[in-house]
Amino acid sequence: MAMEIKRIYKGTDSKMSSKIHSSMNFFKIHLADFTAYDPHLDINYLNHWKAAGELAGSLFVVNNDEHETFLDELKIKESNKALEKCRAKYKDVKYFAGKAFPDNKEAMKEFGEGAYSKVCNSRFKMVQFMETLFGVASKYKVLLIAQNFSQAAIDEIATLATELSNDNKAQQLKKKERPTETRKRIEALNRFYSFGQKVSEAAQEVYRYNDLLRDDFRLAHRHHPKVTKSWFVLGNASVRKTALKKLLKKFIVTMTNQSKETVLYWQANNINEMPLQKHSLAAGDVIAVEAQNPEKKFIVVQNTSAKTARIMFTKEKWPKPEFG
Repeated sequence: MAMEIKRIYKGTDSKMSSKIHSSMNFFKIHLADFTAYDPHLDINYLNHWKAAGELAGSLFVVNNDEHETFLDELKIKESNKALEKCRAKYKDVKYFAGKAFPDNKEAMKEFGEGAYSKVCNSRFKMVQFMETLFGVASKYKVLLIAQNFSQAAIDEIATLATELSNDNKAQQLKKKERPTETRKRIEALNRFYSFGQKVSEAAQEVYRYNDLLRDDFRLAHRHHPKVTKSWFVLGNASVRKTALKKLLKKFIVTMTNQSKETVLYWQANNINEMPLQKHSLAAGDVIAVEAQNPEKKFIVVQNTSAKTARIMFTKEKWPKPEFG
């Protein structure tokens, strides 16, 4: 049994497709740069990428869930149209049967009186009801035709039963086919995306010193991250440690000296661990507290001045790509 196919990107199909098409156009413009870096990223790569995009486009559905719901609704509406025709037909049959059998309740029961209300809201049950109705109408056709209900009108009962049956079957078949169609679409979209993914990875090296071009091929959007700030105060000759792992988890961190005095800082596994060389953070200076997986447990800040020092940590969440 095949495993369920999943998208290899985050975000909507439409936004991913738009971004990858844009990336493909940039790749075409700068093709020579990529081919010089990696000979496999050549015109043939571009042509295969275009073909993958065309296939994905032919299977692409904007807003899949809403579209598939819309298709289901269309199918149901089509089946309901056939059901409405059957309901209308029954009313005609009942009218002329009433004229043919004005005082015969048993005959009217044969024509579905009493049973109709139990099946009229079910497309599946109405198929069988209409088939039975056609048999009864054929049985009493001489009397019905005498009341101006023609043979063509009787034959139409069977035609409508077949139409409703076919619509029901088509709707059920479409529901069974949808997982296969969805799988084909996701596979095509994943392949189209993977072409852009490889180019994006290469672009980070091809344009290592060109931020603008590197960003053109970046699959993750640059968001304005949520920024949080926290402060602490150090008195004369005070020392304070801050756990690095917790500080850096999910955050890009900077440390600012907001006082007028220079402070010292270093990384350590405990507050008593002293490095051979401490770092200075002058008044107003800002440093990046780097390394998502720091070697030491703490960052330690020491104030050796006679005045109080004020230190601020600014934390920005690592940006999450909308896709990529």
